[in-house]
Amino acid sequence: MPVAAKHPGKVFVKASAVKDYLGDYRIFDCRYNLAVKDHGTVEFAKAHVQGATRVDVDEDLSAITKSSTARHPLPPCEKFISWCKANGISDKKPVLCYDDECGAMGACRLWWMLDALGVETYVVDGGAQACKAAGIAMESGEPPAPPPPTSEWPFRTAYAHHYVVGEIPPNAVITDARVPQRFNSTVRPYAADPLPGHIEGAVNLPYNMHLVQPDGYPVLREESELRENILDALRGSIGSDTAGLSKCVFSCGSGLSACINIALVQQLGLGHPYLYCGSWSEYCGLFRFPMLRSIVNDYGMYIQLHTPSLGDNPKADAAVHTIEVDGTPSKSLDAELTSALAHLHAGEKGTVYFKSGRVATIEVIKTA
Repeated sequence: MPVAAKHPGKVFVKASAVKDYLGDYRIFDCRYNLAVKDHGTVEFAKAHVQGATRVDVDEDLSAITKSSTARHPLPPCEKFISWCKANGISDKKPVLCYDDECGAMGACRLWWMLDALGVETYVVDGGAQACKAAGIAMESGEPPAPPPPTSEWPFRTAYAHHYVVGEIPPNAVITDARVPQRFNSTVRPYAADPLPGHIEGAVNLPYNMHLVQPDGYPVLREESELRENILDALRGSIGSDTAGLSKCVFSCGSGLSACINIALVQQLGLGHPYLYCGSWSEYCGLFRFPMLRSIVNDYGMYIQLHTPSLGDNPKADAAVHTIEVDGTPSKSLDAELTSALAHLHAGEKGTVYFKSGRVATIEVIKTA
């Protein structure tokens, strides 16, 4: 069987380019969804690339603790190396990984962790959907038995290009890969974010701006577009000095989608940024109280949600929805309550802390 060609300078590879060489890679399925707990496990059981090993982002690529609000903190390096060795990762074969968000929800996180240790790793452009479209053999059911574990580890034993929060230079350019709705939120959080807002001075570099869906699933834009979009977003922070990208610190909500931004910057030859893995989920937990005070002072209120964020639902409308205030249906809202209602969506319930000192719990009840 022919030996798979190396892909120098590349992170992302086309499914068609590896289709006939799958035996030359250790393959990992990294599908993950923030809103659906067992998404990866369920989708893997339905169909996965033949011979792929299932990766659990929460269990295998994170070390979640009760002492931190970080959703996906990096596991200790020695623990991750043990996992790698148990799953047959070595210098004998490069690693190939995929998810179903073109790398943004798991595959690029595994790529970053392995790349930070010096392991040759690639991500499939277009993910599981592209593999299927390219005619790559798929199978269903339980994961296959892992290959024999490896005993040697000829790679680094500490993550490179990574900062914990106390190591970030105070003058660093920090980017945030979350979508604009989350990054620009003011008085209430969206999606899985604990608090609204972003790290002071951060630049929004939303991961989804790199993706298009010509065939119904996300794939990368052309490299010329990717380069232009990234440099345009950062031009106000680094000017024309693309070498400055290697000094940038990339973040997101919890250290997942930031990794696709880092992967693209490296593939485009623009530098080697640092990852702040704790990202917004950790940062806003560390500085929660002063942030809340600032939100109330700057925007006149803070809304603490008691339901999951339902930002995709219709906006609250007193003419359409039943509005309860402190448990009582209310047909007439004063100006202060109306200003808070403008930030809620159908099905949401939240306690509003107004700058005036007033506290009220508002629930937007969806109509049948």
